[in-house]
Amino acid sequence: MFNISEVTGAGQIGESVGAASGSFSAKYLNAHYQKIEKLKKELGRLPEKEEIFFLQSDKSFNAFTFIPWICEITAIKHLYVATYSINKRVIGALVQLHAEGKIDRITLLVSDSMLKRNPQTCDLLAAQSLQYGNIQVLFAWSHAKVSLIDTGSGKFVLEGSGNWSENAAYEQYIFANSPKAFEFRKKLFTETDIRWISKNGINQKHQ
Repeated sequence: MFNISEVTGAGQIGESVGAASGSFSAKYLNAHYQKIEKLKKELGRLPEKEEIFFLQSDKSFNAFTFIPWICEITAIKHLYVATYSINKRVIGALVQLHAEGKIDRITLLVSDSMLKRNPQTCDLLAAQSLQYGNIQVLFAWSHAKVSLIDTGSGKFVLEGSGNWSENAAYEQYIFANSPKAFEFRKKLFTETDIRWISKNGINQKHQ
């Protein structure tokens, strides 16, 4: 197990982003850039190496809001996201950041209950995975809510109660810059039993 005592310091949905969905996503990103201003004012900066921020919000931002803010500061080499829920607007905005070169690779680990709860959104994930080779979509029996952000400025871990959707309420987050925590949480993506995977534009059972 990772020992915290080792840490020191405190158009159509599915079309290309450049098409009709692009302006739709851009509006969503613009809204989040406004939220970023509040996040930036309250947080001030990214955590330094082996530093942890303990945060809580009151509907002002959700888990996705951190991503465009980090992209303003540094490019993201690989973004790992484990979430119970994600919606179409967040997917569109995330793909737009990828298409703009702000995020190189994306790995999404989504609760497989979404395949029944929201099949249209899952179909959109499969379509985007087909269109963009550096977007991988996995489904597992998981309720994890963790984002791993690998950048040239550090290996960041964001986890807490917030989903990648727009129903943010009173949420709490831990935001850390820690290679050890990053590698520990990465096991969620490498050791979890993957049940479904997006491949060839469809979601299919993982062999």
